[in-house]
Amino acid sequence: MNDTIKGMVEKQIFYNESNHYGVFLISLENNFDAPLTIVGNLFNLEVDSFYEFTGRYVENPRFGMQFEVMSFKPVSPKERDFVIRYLSGPSFPGIGLKSAEALVDKYGDDIIEVIRKDPELDLKVAGIRKDKLDNLKEIILSENPMDAMVTFLNTHGITGKSMSGILNKYQENTQTLIEENPYRMMEEVPGVGFSTCDKIAQALGFSADHPLRISALMNHNFKELCFNAGHSFISKHALMLGMPQFNVDLLEDAYQNLLTQRILIEDEERLYHQTQYDAEKYVSHFLKTRHANAHSLMVDDFDKQMNRIESKLHITFDAQQIEAIRMFLEEDVMILTGGPGTGKSTLLSGLVMFLQSNYPGSHVSLLAPTGRAAKRLEDLTNVSASTIHAALKWNPDTNEFGFNESNPLDTDILIVDEFSMVDLWVLSNLLLASGNVMKIMFVGDKDQLPSVGPGFVLKDLLESEMFPTMELEYNYRQIEGSEVIDLALKVNEGHFDVEGYHKDVKFFDTRQYPGVELTLKIVEEALQKGYSIFDIQVLAPVYRGSLGIDNLNYFLQKSFNPEDKMKRSIQFGSRIYREGDKILQLKNQPDDSVYNGDIGVLVEIDDRKNVIVDYDGNYVSYETSDLINITHAYCMSVHKAQGSEYPIVILMADLNYRKMLSKRLYYTAITRSSKSLILIGQEAAFEKAAAFDEETKRNTYLKQRLQNV
Repeated sequence: MNDTIKGMVEKQIFYNESNHYGVFLISLENNFDAPLTIVGNLFNLEVDSFYEFTGRYVENPRFGMQFEVMSFKPVSPKERDFVIRYLSGPSFPGIGLKSAEALVDKYGDDIIEVIRKDPELDLKVAGIRKDKLDNLKEIILSENPMDAMVTFLNTHGITGKSMSGILNKYQENTQTLIEENPYRMMEEVPGVGFSTCDKIAQALGFSADHPLRISALMNHNFKELCFNAGHSFISKHALMLGMPQFNVDLLEDAYQNLLTQRILIEDEERLYHQTQYDAEKYVSHFLKTRHANAHSLMVDDFDKQMNRIESKLHITFDAQQIEAIRMFLEEDVMILTGGPGTGKSTLLSGLVMFLQSNYPGSHVSLLAPTGRAAKRLEDLTNVSASTIHAALKWNPDTNEFGFNESNPLDTDILIVDEFSMVDLWVLSNLLLASGNVMKIMFVGDKDQLPSVGPGFVLKDLLESEMFPTMELEYNYRQIEGSEVIDLALKVNEGHFDVEGYHKDVKFFDTRQYPGVELTLKIVEEALQKGYSIFDIQVLAPVYRGSLGIDNLNYFLQKSFNPEDKMKRSIQFGSRIYREGDKILQLKNQPDDSVYNGDIGVLVEIDDRKNVIVDYDGNYVSYETSDLINITHAYCMSVHKAQGSEYPIVILMADLNYRKMLSKRLYYTAITRSSKSLILIGQEAAFEKAAAFDEETKRNTYLKQRLQNV
């Protein structure tokens, strides 16, 4: 049951501009002498103004009783003391305390309502100039339009980032535009989905079969069917099968409406969302154009230069690596692929050194899809690297990029690592900003998992056979006797066999050993040997179940970071975060230079319950409401680990994982280990994963567009 209180805002204690979480002190209307702390998403709240707050009282163990605000709206004060303070506050220039008292004495405690009910009222108070009285009346009658918009959104349960995104988009037209069509927010405001729009629409009286609702529901279902499966397009037939039983004519009208608005686009039998259609067309056009107009950077003494670089790096390139560097110098677009241990990173180090030596004025940009992948690329090449989103100056509030077609990147050479993880939309935005780029190399392992987002870009580029490609085949780590690489190659060929492994790979069958207890024992032994929480990574493909990510994280926290009276902790939902915890970032936060997949350690929970996480020297502070953006990182999904390597990987497999037991996923998981791999599960589950070569089916047309002249 929610409570409603009224009060005047006395003081701002804390406010976060990025998510609008605030802590304010108010004086209650019915208890002037007992200030109360309010917390929550308090966008546009002003000191010395009066509000009605809806929410609930909560007892904070450190700060005492607080009021957690769910919604609020500006109202007029009624108590004499509040009215006098309000009128003598900063909202009404020229009205001091004595003038305010005189006004209330003459017109009563409800003077504000008196003026609003009688706009023609001629205010007259002895000792107060007429121009000041006229100004006061004008301010009272001219309601702040943004206050009205905040009240409107609050009334419909919209707060926090969603509210700020809507207000930034629509400004003072918010209420008018939403009342006309609440579903417009689905396409125009990032983070606002169908369910939010539909709740508002129902409150506004939109019927279940309103044409705008059916169109919005169809758009929502399209995204569910298409994007969640990684498709670039689906068929109209598939879309209609997924729609509820509306009248056929209503469905067709809704479909045509989406086409007219260019939200959906028909291309022969293919049905695209506009973003994917434009992305696929642009990627195809850009890459074909660049491939047809190559610029050579070859030098006459190439062999001599490569010998010098080999001496500097204390290595010897193999013939394929030398040919790959030569190929890149001759071509404008090139693909470098190969499994782990084939020398991709070594090749990149040599290539960058060659470019810096021969073309010192050129700017080389090394990019990767995740922060961890960028950091690893930087460590391996000794050259600065960044995420694609960071390089393009992505704005999460608008889902737009600072660098784009009209404001291109100032770089000459682009090298994109872990390219199998890059989806079609991200690639199109990268290429849109690459008008000044002369040469591009895409680097990735073709056998790893595809991107989480729509598309199968690396596969499409390779199968188009339109671009010079070098697949590195000589596996240095396998030659050196790496059992991890040997097993990865076996799994990639479709079979699982750990016979004869005694050094790098160990297998424990959960029919003999309880999975959770065994995992904890292995972790404790590794910690005792001096390995850190960042050296050990447990991987699982699902979140639920006894061998799921959530349950494993719960128990692993007890081993990695047990309860300690000297460490502060905070509960958020079902999770307890404790100082010393290993933390995984779940969402890109460019303002804080932290990105999806970054791993850090929780170093402090301060007096205000702010959680501070150290991401390799970058300290990021989270308010309680921001904790939805992080989780424990003792165990994580294979997708989250992609692009990273760890000295020790503990990999789970269970027949209950069902469809997640696939060759591509387990090959990707195994190759996350740089030194030691511990397999825990049922042998039949690992065998099933290796044998299940489902060849991820994704609807894309990029390959065909590239091949079409």
